[in-house]
Amino acid sequence: MPRRPAEVLADVPLFLIPHVILQRIRQFGEDLERVAVTRTHRHFYTVSIRTRPINREFQSERARGGGRL
Repeated sequence: MPRRPAEVLADVPLFLIPHVILQRIRQFGEDLERVAVTRTHRHFYTVSIRTRPINREFQSERARGGGRL
């Protein structure tokens, strides 16, 4: 199964990093694989978020509402 490309958010101010990460955790949930934060300049950072695909056998279970929150 091919890997999904990472979602890269450039020039995120320092005080918004927790909010950006929290949004993506709520959006992707258990599919979240990696969050990488690197400093670009001054108080700005690049946030890279990678998700992983779910096995097809578990996708139908989560669609019925059997997945954990």
